Amino acid sequence: MDIRTLAQQRKEGRSRIASALHELEDSRYLRRVVRKSRETGQLSTVYEVFDTPYEDEPPKGEFPESENLASGESDDAPAGDPPSGEKTGEQEPPSPPAAEPPAPSERTALAAGLLGSLGRVDPRLTLGAAEALRLAPLVEAWWDAGASSAQVRAALTDGLPRPVYSASALVENRLRRKRPVAAAEPVTTVGVELRRPGTAACREAAQRGGALARALLRGLPVPA
Repeated sequence: MDIRTLAQQRKEGRSRIASALHELEDSRYLRRVVRKSRETGQLSTVYEVFDTPYEDEPPKGEFPESENLASGESDDAPAGDPPSGEKTGEQEPPSPPAAEPPAPSERTALAAGLLGSLGRVDPRLTLGAAEALRLAPLVEAWWDAGASSAQVRAALTDGLPRPVYSASALVENRLRRKRPVAAAEPVTTVGVELRRPGTAACREAAQRGGALARALLRGLPVPA
């Protein structure tokens, strides 16, 4: 018996019959057993149906179907690629290793080292390497604003509260809240707004030009 033969006797179609048989097999209510004829050597498939789930071991002298026979097709079915989603004996390639994060710059490493040294000033401010590296850009912002490393350390260690519940939270809060404002750059250029003269200014300029022209024509001194 195979799926093709069952489909010829039923109206559900081969795909629905195959799905039902696989569901029964997964629940161990159906088992397909291949028997080999001692006389002809031919293989035949026997469907065994159970009222309760069967045990794992096949009957003695018999062996469960494998490869193409497990699909319910006839013995002469052509071999091909397994259906989509069907597992094979091949192992999946190992997952590529996770990419390592880029190394911090020398300036960022120095900022993280400054934060890591706070624990020597006060053990309550001890930071892990990852936390120090995460907060390092805030220290660099202080340096960009013109603060020295000593000023950064003093701002983080002076006047600490008696209970320090989280060193990283306290350090981050102070770095953000007390960050100095960068000094304004000196003014090097001055913008001048040019305005077009009005009617009165144009009239006055024309009068001065006329007086200058008349003086030149008469040989008189040029008015200032």
